[in-house]
Amino acid sequence: MSDEPVYCNVPLNSLATDSKTTGQETWSPAQTPEKTEHRYQPQQGAIVFLSLTCAFLLAGIIALFVCYYLTAGQLRKENSALKEANQQLQELKNNLTAQKETLESENTQLRKDRTLLDEILQFRNFPVEKYCSKERRCSRCPSGWTFNNSKCYFVFLGQKWETWKSWKDSRLECLKMGADLLTIQNEEEQMFIMNFAPTYNDKYYGYWIGLTGKAQDWVWINGSSLTTGFWADVGSQSGTHVLTNTGHEDKILNSWRSAQSGIQSRWICENKALLL
Repeated sequence: MSDEPVYCNVPLNSLATDSKTTGQETWSPAQTPEKTEHRYQPQQGAIVFLSLTCAFLLAGIIALFVCYYLTAGQLRKENSALKEANQQLQELKNNLTAQKETLESENTQLRKDRTLLDEILQFRNFPVEKYCSKERRCSRCPSGWTFNNSKCYFVFLGQKWETWKSWKDSRLECLKMGADLLTIQNEEEQMFIMNFAPTYNDKYYGYWIGLTGKAQDWVWINGSSLTTGFWADVGSQSGTHVLTNTGHEDKILNSWRSAQSGIQSRWICENKALLL
């Protein structure tokens, strides 16, 4: 075969029609690129919105879970601390209760010891021979005294007026015997005295007791105030010192009359009895 080139005759009009030249680039109509048409799609916006919403919800749930976890842990710690504090308070309460019981027991024992000490001191005030005979028979009260309800009573029964004494001298006689003038604590004791000591016929005389002062302000010689009185009548509180078992035809419970301390009268002494 010969290598000679073959030339074709192409009309110029056909080339002008079928081709276009722009700058340095030439293409045919069939090669012209189509323009991409961008269209808005609503589905894509909804998907983005839902995705963001889910993300926020998830973040909120995670935050709530973390907050709950931290709060629950703190509450557990506080609850444990409260339980421990409550246990300590309960132990403290038990200790205080035990201490209270111990103090009450010690107080009771101290009272018993005080009573025993009083008895010992009283025993020293009275010689042993006044309580006990040579046969070693002992009594709660010295000879000549009368026992009643843990107390010993001595009534001076001198019949002669010359042997009677003023309130002050009567008390001295009681003190010489290691006792003191009578103090009446209640109706039972007043009833005993009323039956124990003879009643004098004259209402202005009776037995000195350890009550002094004035109307509405009477005080016993032991320092305690009068709470219950057994006055004979309304006008029986005009003096400064008190007599009991004053004269009356019949023995009556209300037999107190006040008088001036210098009046000569009989008296009643009182002391605690020994515990045998």
